[in-house]
Amino acid sequence: MSKKRISTGIEGLDPFLEGGFPAGKSYLVTGEPGTGKSIFCLQFLIRGLMQGEKAVYVAVDEKPADVIEQAASLGWDLSQYIEKKELLILDASPYFSARMGAGREKEIDVLKTVSDLASYVKRMEASRVVIDPVGPLVGSGDSISRLQDHVRMLVHSLQANMETTNILTSYAPRIGERSVHGFEEYLVSGCIVLEMVWVNERFVRTLIVEKMRGTALDPAQQEFSFVKGKGIVLNPNHQPTQ
Repeated sequence: MSKKRISTGIEGLDPFLEGGFPAGKSYLVTGEPGTGKSIFCLQFLIRGLMQGEKAVYVAVDEKPADVIEQAASLGWDLSQYIEKKELLILDASPYFSARMGAGREKEIDVLKTVSDLASYVKRMEASRVVIDPVGPLVGSGDSISRLQDHVRMLVHSLQANMETTNILTSYAPRIGERSVHGFEEYLVSGCIVLEMVWVNERFVRTLIVEKMRGTALDPAQQEFSFVKGKGIVLNPNHQPTQ
């Protein structure tokens, strides 16, 4: 029996993934700043909301008002879903203000964070969750082994405590930098990389599905555009060539 698929919300991507994301799993969207990670997340949630689902967006680097403003700039009105209690945008900043004490950063309790999130999800009966980005919740200042433990704990806890389909975002590391990307990629059920590449004397945005469990993939780097009212739209007839 084939597993239920959840639409990504990205025009042109679902057919490539045999109908979308396998339901009830966690997926990583990674890329440098400005490549479209947050827009990808918004599209994923909006598709669910338009289908009558409920959703939770955990805003880690931005305030909820910033998320609403970014959505509005693309022609999406989130306020209607928030007012109807179909969408909850959680501000994660209190978790970080609690970290500072006695001149030293304290670790975030990953299990408590997921437990708190799960209580909101269950109360709302949400089926889609976004954590944007996931890095600060697991900490980047720890040793590599400790960081890996935190990432594993987060992904496994999401799976154990919630039956939602989840998108986690992370920044693609620059050379010499340490990042959660690379660790969580092995733990999540799928990984999508967004990039900006220089092609024919111009920058183009591209999407690569690096991994998707349970899905037969043809590896391809697909060009995409931002379109008002639609967000990310794949351009299947444009394959970037250097």
